[in-house]
Amino acid sequence: WRRGRRAPPPAAPLPHDRRRSHAQSPSLPPATQPDSLRMPIRWSVAGKSGAAAAVVHLPHGARIKAEPDALITMSGGVEVGACMDGGFVGGLLRSALGGESLFSQTLSASRSDGEVVLGATDVGDIELVRLQPHAPLLLSKGAFLAADEAVQVSTSTQRTVGGALFSGSGLFVLRASGQGTLALAAHGAIMSYTLEPGEVRAVDNGHLVGWTEGMPLEMRLAGGAGRGSLLSTAFSSAASGEGLMCFFHGPGELWISRP
Repeated sequence: WRRGRRAPPPAAPLPHDRRRSHAQSPSLPPATQPDSLRMPIRWSVAGKSGAAAAVVHLPHGARIKAEPDALITMSGGVEVGACMDGGFVGGLLRSALGGESLFSQTLSASRSDGEVVLGATDVGDIELVRLQPHAPLLLSKGAFLAADEAVQVSTSTQRTVGGALFSGSGLFVLRASGQGTLALAAHGAIMSYTLEPGEVRAVDNGHLVGWTEGMPLEMRLAGGAGRGSLLSTAFSSAASGEGLMCFFHGPGELWISRP
């Protein structure tokens, strides 16, 4: 430097966090998607009311359960397995008492998103029901087709002797509980009813598919709808060709099949 001129003072050091280069900044862990943000399973029905099939779109990592031999077709990213719903004892009860298969079929999108198409053994209809934890359903034999993994399918007993003997469902029925989508299957078209408190609906035995657990059910002669003498009621039932019927009392939901 020339005589009489001072050298400039050294530059003040930058704060540590400002001197760090972009290349030296610590890397953040990759963002993960929580289960609550995972794409939901999408259910739909093709061919409603006749030779229906359930079409299920599975996001990667999702799994559903179904009756054995319900699978019609699946995409390449889906794997087939088996399980006992409710464990070994639950599977035995379903098979011995409920007349259902010992094992349930599992369909998992383990490698990528996938699609499966399901159908019942008998040609008929399929109804999709959104099951809620506070409202389990009772199902007739053969009514269960498939469900989300969170839905539990077990065996239960009917609450009345008349319902067990004359409803056409038997003493032991299936019980679906939990939260998720439940696919019901039946021979013929499925019709659904929502009964208000105090509302009564009579159903011919043998047409029951499913109903809300705890909904009062009684068996009585159809003729006269319970009015008049026993003799006139019996005569009306015999003359009309209708015998005993299931009388459901709301509130609750009811699914029946129409051949």
